[in-house]
Amino acid sequence: MLTQLEITSRKTVLDGKLYGTVGAYEALCGSAWFALDPNHKQNKAIVDLNLAPVDENGRVIFRADVHLLKPVDVARGNGTVFYNVVNRGRKNILPMFNLAMGATMPETAAHFGDGFLMRQGYTIAACGWQADVPSEAEGATNLMTLDAPVVDVTGPVSCEIVVDAKTDLHSLGSRYHDPYEPVEDGDAELTVRAYPYDEAEEIGRDQWSFDRLKDGRAAIRFPQGFEPGRVYNLVYTGKNPTVMGTGFAATRDFISFLKYGTDGNPMGNAIERAYAFGSSQSGRFLRHMLYEGFNGDEAGQKVFDGVFANVAGGARGSFNHRFAQPSRHASAHFDALYPTEMFPFTDLSQIDPETGKRGGLLDRCDAAGVTPHIFYTNTSTEYWNRSASLVHTDVNGQEDVEVHPLVRVYHFASTKHGPGDVPQKPRQTVPPNPVNFRYAERALLVALDRWVREGVAPPESRYGRIADGSLVDAGDLKFPAIPDLKSPVRMRRPLRLNWGNRWNEGIIDCEPPEKGRPFGVRVPQVDRDGNEIAGIRMPEVVAPLGTFTGWRYRQRGATDALVGLDGMWVPFARDEDDREGDSRLSITQRYSSREAYLDCVAQAARDLVGERLMLREDVDRAVERAGAMYDWVMGSVKKNGRFS
Repeated sequence: MLTQLEITSRKTVLDGKLYGTVGAYEALCGSAWFALDPNHKQNKAIVDLNLAPVDENGRVIFRADVHLLKPVDVARGNGTVFYNVVNRGRKNILPMFNLAMGATMPETAAHFGDGFLMRQGYTIAACGWQADVPSEAEGATNLMTLDAPVVDVTGPVSCEIVVDAKTDLHSLGSRYHDPYEPVEDGDAELTVRAYPYDEAEEIGRDQWSFDRLKDGRAAIRFPQGFEPGRVYNLVYTGKNPTVMGTGFAATRDFISFLKYGTDGNPMGNAIERAYAFGSSQSGRFLRHMLYEGFNGDEAGQKVFDGVFANVAGGARGSFNHRFAQPSRHASAHFDALYPTEMFPFTDLSQIDPETGKRGGLLDRCDAAGVTPHIFYTNTSTEYWNRSASLVHTDVNGQEDVEVHPLVRVYHFASTKHGPGDVPQKPRQTVPPNPVNFRYAERALLVALDRWVREGVAPPESRYGRIADGSLVDAGDLKFPAIPDLKSPVRMRRPLRLNWGNRWNEGIIDCEPPEKGRPFGVRVPQVDRDGNEIAGIRMPEVVAPLGTFTGWRYRQRGATDALVGLDGMWVPFARDEDDREGDSRLSITQRYSSREAYLDCVAQAARDLVGERLMLREDVDRAVERAGAMYDWVMGSVKKNGRFS
């Protein structure tokens, strides 16, 4: 439970800017203190909590950073906390829903965007949950972290390394996160392979050594140098693992306090409901939190009434086991042997015929009566790189399955892992996918709110299906003929993995894990332009200026493998003379003028408004950015699709 909320900073947002009838907002920063009884049934799922130090009352004590954006007059809000599951310590809810500029600590007008969430009256909350996030990293400040307990045990830790530029020194952790310290003279083995599931070749112990980065983090020194694209894996004996699963409890208890707490609650009794938003890693966190049953607090009360898990695919994560590394995420070419895609994938129970296991993601929530209304939104990237199809098919990818009645599944067709931007200048290489699905996310939040608050059913799920041929094996993709470009053959195909006999207890004994048979993943089928047929098709896809993919090839090393979370825009030729070797119609064959193109975009946007998948206020925005895309491509594309 949350025992103390300490507010250390309180500031009015943007000098008291008024947001409609809600009025002014204020930002609160501080710390939340938690105390957990390891023997409480709602805490039993936290791995190693029973080994953590306790106070005189037998409780485990820990602290987390917290941040609130709330109406100054809470009675004028909408009675809803919208919780931002921070991504590696970074807040991302305002960029998504307010069309704002990202910031670790929002302060300027650009950081608050168009004020959409404020105009709706939401209280926006965040709490640190990832204990290996430093407070500052790579020039970033105000990262939100969790001061979680550690336990005095040792065990195997996996450190996978894939680089894009040759180097001889690399952290033992993921990205900028704090790694686990190695045991001096403990077992350690470094291997290398060309692709994730190849047989590994051992690198002699005399060829590398443990070292330190300049900031003091534990690292590995390999004088020969890590080669771009090669998959290196160091398994070493680590010590003092963090009880990472306390991040679930911190999230649960912070929101429960805002909803039900009295003493010291800055929201008073104004909060009636809570929604959660998590994107990418944070979306996987929400799926995992639901699976572990943490949507019921210690009193058995429902925590989140609505959950919006964005671009999580069919995955959970390394969030609640001994030596957990939350930032590790399996992808097509790297981190493939970490616990990311694990049975069960679907919300309703099914059987894995390979192992005989039976289960569903929401079994515990359903049994306790605390299942929230849930939106899963995914892009093309999650189908190619994060097994999104397993959310709505059987484990072998042979047939579609029923979706839970409290769940909607939406696929943003022909999009990449994050909303795209219009290129700002001509470039030599194919630009990233610019399709912007933020407009649909905003409309879906309105639909989720009405579903929870009023019982109004949201738009039906929109995704590809095996039964109608819109969801297929990657080998059956009908990709168009485009010079020097073919559809991938090395997509993410997760395996059944075995980390040892104690994995059910959250303890890894077998590292790297034993590899089993692959799960059956599928990808969305495409039209003659290479754009995906099923799902929510944003205006840029309905009226295309090229092929928009959720995948992209690596540029250095293993160039037939995919970059983890990227996509690309392969523009159409400007006119028929430029179409050499390209099966796709040119832009001038499709649209008689810029105005004719924008008319098509505007109609597509209005159609989405009619389907409750775009807000009317965003139609002009969509048309304006489509015009910028048209100007860019008509001024940049040269013969054979190359760029000036």
